[in-house]
Amino acid sequence: MTRVGLVLGAGGIVGQAYHAGVLAALEAELGWDPRTADLIVGSSAGSLTGAALRLGVPAHDLAASAKGEPLSDEGSFLAAFNREGPHLPPFDPRHALRGWRLPSLGLLARTARRPWAFRPGAAAATLMPPGFVDITGPADALAPYLGVHWPAGLWLCAARRDDGARVTFGRPGAPAASLGRAVAASCAIPGYFAPIEIGGVEYLDGGVHSPTNADVLRHEPLDLVIVSSSMSAAHGRTRGPDAGIRWALHRRLDQEVRQLRRAGIEVVRIEPDGDTRAAMGMNAMATDRSGAAAQAAWDATAAYIGQTRVAARLAGLAGNAPRQPAPTA
Repeated sequence: MTRVGLVLGAGGIVGQAYHAGVLAALEAELGWDPRTADLIVGSSAGSLTGAALRLGVPAHDLAASAKGEPLSDEGSFLAAFNREGPHLPPFDPRHALRGWRLPSLGLLARTARRPWAFRPGAAAATLMPPGFVDITGPADALAPYLGVHWPAGLWLCAARRDDGARVTFGRPGAPAASLGRAVAASCAIPGYFAPIEIGGVEYLDGGVHSPTNADVLRHEPLDLVIVSSSMSAAHGRTRGPDAGIRWALHRRLDQEVRQLRRAGIEVVRIEPDGDTRAAMGMNAMATDRSGAAAQAAWDATAAYIGQTRVAARLAGLAGNAPRQPAPTA
């Protein structure tokens, strides 16, 4: 039986819709239930999608929620999230004008110890003013719907605010955290969401280290890793104001994919094509594009996984279909 890792990258509200379309296409076209993945890695938007899968929400309900359609009984967590989740006001750039910090001793020490691992984006995030939207309240309000145990096989990536180092909640040896707080930490976009405190340490969005963080799976005994990356661009080719960012994130994902393949793991990466990017728009936090983004991602993914070379890589998923969702630990 094929051991599968599923990587769900950052991307805001529109990124969640993108993941929903990708996963629904995999479910509909291949008969594969994404809830059965042996390991799920979520960063930022992907952390919420990954948690929903581990809480039993099927891919078709993720897509239905994005498109405003009725949910099945299995989608009850999404209904609770829509009811109890945070209110997201527009970004106010005035909050970025004051409150910048000097580099911490932790950041300086970590850079001196491992200069080859220095990431300018992560370092900059540690210096930014704290965000003005506090999501700890909604995260704690969702606790009754999340259960008391951490779901098995769910890894959520965040970054320490002090030094920008990646922390993968749910991974053996990681700090203990409630599921709600870990999701909130992974989603804490610097300058917008306030840092999330867990065990006396402040955490920021896992996307400041990497929008995908697929490389955390490089030492795991997996046969296949499927990566859904909403923030990059298919083949790295794109136009428009965000072309440079999407190309750079595509190249970052290239590096992570190479690490996985060097470890003997097959990889299928799914990134938005031109039509999907047009449906997604430029604002990752837009609240009016989810339906179009999910449908575009579904259509593009269905076409992509139908290609002969991609279908061959995914052929092993057929034997995984009967498996039940991962139990909670």
